[in-house]
Amino acid sequence: MKSNISNALAVAAVVAIIAVGIGTGLFAGYFMTNAPIEHSQGNTGPASAAPYSLVMVITTNNIYNSTVGAQPAFFLLNNGTLESTSNISLPANRQIDLTIINYDDGNGSVASIYANVTGTLNGKETIYNNTNINSTNSGSQIAVNGSQQVASVNPNIIAHTFTVFNGSKEVLNIPIVESSVIQASFTLASGTYSWQCEVACGTGSSGWEGAMNTNGWMAGTVSVH
Repeated sequence: MKSNISNALAVAAVVAIIAVGIGTGLFAGYFMTNAPIEHSQGNTGPASAAPYSLVMVITTNNIYNSTVGAQPAFFLLNNGTLESTSNISLPANRQIDLTIINYDDGNGSVASIYANVTGTLNGKETIYNNTNINSTNSGSQIAVNGSQQVASVNPNIIAHTFTVFNGSKEVLNIPIVESSVIQASFTLASGTYSWQCEVACGTGSSGWEGAMNTNGWMAGTVSVH
C-alpha cells in the first residue's frame, strides 16, 4: 500500500513539473508574441515603425489684423481640423510622409536655391495639379491620371516653400507650386528646428513683414523627439 502511495505521489510530481513547464512556456510565448515591439530607430528592418503622416494646408485671405488685412498661412490638418503650425511635433528617425495642399494661386520673389528640393528621401518631391496631370471626372470621383516627380521647379511658379533649418543650416526644402498638392518623404533626428517660408509673400516693401515673420503663419518651430 505504501509503495502504491509512493508511486502515485511520484506520478503526481512528474505531472506537476510538466504542467509548470507547459504553463511557463505558454506564459513566455504569450509575452513574446503579444508584448509591445520595441521599434528600432530609423526605417530599416521589420521592427521599423510605419511612416508618420504629416498633412499641411496653405490658405489665403486669413485676416492678419485690421491694418495688414489678408495674408496666406500654413495650417496642420489633423482629423479634419485646421491647427496652428507654430510648433510642429514629429517623431525622430522615422519616415515622415508629407502632403501639402496649397490653395494659393500666386507666386512671389524667391532665391533660386529654394527652387531645389533638398532633404527628402529620394531628393525629389511629387507635384499634383490640374496643369500637369489633367485630372478627369470618373463617375462621382476625380481620377488622377498622373503626377510629376521633380528635383527642382521653375522659381517663377513657386508660391511658398516649406524650409526647415537646424540653426542656420538648411536640412529640408520643399518648393510649393501655385495651386498644387505636394508630396515628399523625409526623416529628422531628435532636436528643435525652425521652419520658414522662403518666398517673400508677406507685407512691407521687402515682402518679409506680416505673416512672413510670424510663427504659425509662414514660420515656426519643429520639435522632433
